[in-house]
Amino acid sequence: MKLMGSITLPITRPGHENERVPYRADIDGLRAVSILLVVEYHAQPWLVPGGFVGVDIFFVISGFLITRIILTQTKTRTFSSVEFYSRRIRRIFPALLTVLAVTYLIGWFVLLPAGFSLLGKSIAAGVAFVSNLFQLSQVGYFAPDAAENPLLHLWSLGIEEQFYIFWPPMLLMMFGSQRQRFWMVAIAIASFCVSLLIFFGYKEWSFYSPISRAWELLVGGIVANRYVEAPEREQRTSAQFDNVLASLGITAIAGAAIGLDKNSLFPGLYALLPVLGAVLIIVSPNSLVNRILLSNRPMVLLGLISYPLYLWHWPLLSYLAIVRHGVPNFMEIWAAVIVAVVLSWLTFRFVEFPLRRKPDVVPKLSFGLIGIGIIGIVTAAASGFGFRFSPEIRDIAQLASQNNAGFRDKCFLEAPGAQFNANCIDQGDKPLLFLWGDSTAAALYPGLRNAQETVPFRLARFAAPGCAPILETGSIASCDETNELVFGFIKSSAPEIVLLHAMWGKNNDLDKLRETIRRIKAANVRRIVILGPVPVWKRTLTHSLVNFYRFRHSIPDRIASGMSGPEADQQMEAFSKAAGVEYISAWHTLCNSEGCMTRVGPTANDVIATDIVHLSDAGSNFLIEAIGKSLFR
Repeated sequence: MKLMGSITLPITRPGHENERVPYRADIDGLRAVSILLVVEYHAQPWLVPGGFVGVDIFFVISGFLITRIILTQTKTRTFSSVEFYSRRIRRIFPALLTVLAVTYLIGWFVLLPAGFSLLGKSIAAGVAFVSNLFQLSQVGYFAPDAAENPLLHLWSLGIEEQFYIFWPPMLLMMFGSQRQRFWMVAIAIASFCVSLLIFFGYKEWSFYSPISRAWELLVGGIVANRYVEAPEREQRTSAQFDNVLASLGITAIAGAAIGLDKNSLFPGLYALLPVLGAVLIIVSPNSLVNRILLSNRPMVLLGLISYPLYLWHWPLLSYLAIVRHGVPNFMEIWAAVIVAVVLSWLTFRFVEFPLRRKPDVVPKLSFGLIGIGIIGIVTAAASGFGFRFSPEIRDIAQLASQNNAGFRDKCFLEAPGAQFNANCIDQGDKPLLFLWGDSTAAALYPGLRNAQETVPFRLARFAAPGCAPILETGSIASCDETNELVFGFIKSSAPEIVLLHAMWGKNNDLDKLRETIRRIKAANVRRIVILGPVPVWKRTLTHSLVNFYRFRHSIPDRIASGMSGPEADQQMEAFSKAAGVEYISAWHTLCNSEGCMTRVGPTANDVIATDIVHLSDAGSNFLIEAIGKSLFR
């Protein structure tokens, strides 16, 4: 066989030239369909919400090919267990070893200790081919945090390898029995029934267990058994009938890929769609779908590199998500996919293909894989080699989101037991500062409380998440109701200053804000102060600091990119001037031409924000102290 460089397709399946099984290009084309679904789902889930069914198609293909190889060779008395597993090693280990090594190397520089320790465990589980069982103790496949595991996808390889270990001896025991087909069907039905435990709350177990997934591979094996018993059945079929079957098969797969999503109870009954769809395509080799769509050169080439592409694409997308804090842009995602395709072809051409034909390569591949498995175990035992990151950045990475006393205050409506009442207003006869706003206003609470140690004033604070201090917006009924209640407290408490603060932006109705200010003025409030928006970090400030350290090995006091600019601040300043109220710029207090402040001291607790926008206690204290002369004049 010549490689695709000369555009000559193989006449036998690559790496299996002597297995006495006729090569079918359409099977490689079906592999291409599988990998396209999986990659598209992992890259942009909205494209194919159920693209994860591509793995189920892989299972059917594997069951079909492996069972056919074993039965064909057993029938001709040429089957050798040693040779069978040797070929599996030649097929699976080269690309796996390459991807594991590169994934570990990237992880050394990118992953924090906890993530690197998890990677070590995942490598060890992958080498032992028990990744699916390991994942049972981790977050679910569809959980948001799953994207932070670069080797999550090895779960399916674990199921296939477990099938390769247990199925051949079972098949050999059944070979020659008149009830061979019966037992294959019976085992498949039993496995399918086990998968239905998903409807009784065993979702993760049904997804990852080899027992609940075995039927998908066995269905392919049943088809293979049919062809081995009567080889003429594969070609002596009606093209018209094959067209009907293949059309139904493609429809079933497309329906599953488009109609299912991460919330579907999968596998369960829904897995019948991709599994039976794959079967219908396999049993219709003379259809137009098989001969034209699946057997064309691009699809076959994609099928040939489907295994390395499956291995490569997820670590690249996972690392991209980690570095970009789960929100990579469209161009970055598809650039990663293109890199995965290139790496897959290079792996196929210069790693897989040559090593399959090298003599005595099996022991070397085995020792190599065991070696990287040991490295994974050592990495996990060493807790991810924490010395790679300074203690300061490790502490910063572990900061809790919204780490601010204001979010625990009973006058912030998202806090447990919170309620707006008279207790939200300090008692006494000192001047009253009335704070009104959304959750970013709640984050000012520690700074204002700290300011009371040096400035004589009482504090009233009323903050509701997602509710800017604007009356009668007509957009969110709960906010309108809450804000009317707050305005009632303004009228009854006679504050010296009303401080309005929110995550000001284009979504705020400034006309309604102007009317709100008019009503506050009508309530005889002497000073109305609008505090402008604080910087909004694109991927949280803590993540920006960790990323900076990843690539420069230092912790900056200011960062010049990855946050909002002064546009919203300028808009609110112009509005305040036109509305005749005071304006204080939080953005210019925290940012200058060199960038925006990241921390006010050397420790993790000195970081000024712990998510994309909310100030920490330290950030709140710094901001209020910095604007104190303007606010308390």
